[in-house]
Amino acid sequence: MKKVRQSNFELLRIVAMFMVMMLHVNFLALGKPSVEDAGSAPLATFTRILFEVMSVGCVDLFVLISGWFGIKANRKSLFTFIFQVVFVFYGVSAVCLLYDHSNAIGGGKFIELVTCRSWFVQAYLGLYLLSPALNLMVEKSKNIHKWVLCGWLAFEFVYDFASPDPRLFDGGYSTLHFVALYLLARYVRLYGVHDFIRKNSGVLFLVVSLFVTCCMFMLIKTGHGLWHLNSYTSPFVIFLALMLLIKTDSIHIQNNMINRIGGASFAVYLFHTHPLVLGTFFLTWAKDIYSNYSGIVYLIIITGYMIAWYVVSILIDYIRQATWHVFYNKTYKFICKERIG
Repeated sequence: MKKVRQSNFELLRIVAMFMVMMLHVNFLALGKPSVEDAGSAPLATFTRILFEVMSVGCVDLFVLISGWFGIKANRKSLFTFIFQVVFVFYGVSAVCLLYDHSNAIGGGKFIELVTCRSWFVQAYLGLYLLSPALNLMVEKSKNIHKWVLCGWLAFEFVYDFASPDPRLFDGGYSTLHFVALYLLARYVRLYGVHDFIRKNSGVLFLVVSLFVTCCMFMLIKTGHGLWHLNSYTSPFVIFLALMLLIKTDSIHIQNNMINRIGGASFAVYLFHTHPLVLGTFFLTWAKDIYSNYSGIVYLIIITGYMIAWYVVSILIDYIRQATWHVFYNKTYKFICKERIG
């Protein structure tokens, strides 16, 4: 029997993917605000920082969702994951090569095309391979789970968030950080949180977001930089992502359309962060929008821009799903039967 997806968490996946794109059209495309920005346009700078703070937990959210439900590692799900990455990556590469051959292979991009390089894919694949061992530890004892989790988070705080570069957990761009998030979500799912946190998770998200935004604004205005407040390993960022996860658990909806759109969220990431797409198209067009519009008009247009990328990614993923259906029914099953036989 096919397991029915929970629409509240599929909606969270959709929101998290828009948060990823928000990060990319904000600080990545436009650069971090400067001292001059904070002085000449304080409201616009504060707004940009607020959007960054409220969105930066996006990657942590995806891993927390995996930890909430637990990864059930098996051959089919592993091949499905790899097939999706390979299909979208090399499919987009082929289109870009046909569109502009010289740009696609220049500037050191050839190696990225050959190796299908993506930090998230590598880090998540590492977590996937470790998940059977992590699940065994989680199932063994609540105390073991608690102390390993506390020790891991403390280790991450000392040797990453509170450390100068280079940091041991690579600022969250690593399997090590994903393991911490996975264990955290499993613990919260199995043993819960204090009633005050559970009932006020939405308010806590807003309050902490405003607090971190104010801190970052003052750091920028005084020329001290952002430190690591908005890194994936920041305790504030992890807390914000966890609050969204807990809040989502209290929402009960079921909608097939949300489930289908949420199921395509990973394709959105693979498509718009493709090395031939991100800089050449996604970020460039986002900069053009920022240069030509401002205020509410800019927010409306940039939102429509992100929606358009999501829609195109959904169409790509539908093609991928149809291709996988044919591949799985004819090739994958045949290979499995041959190996069993």
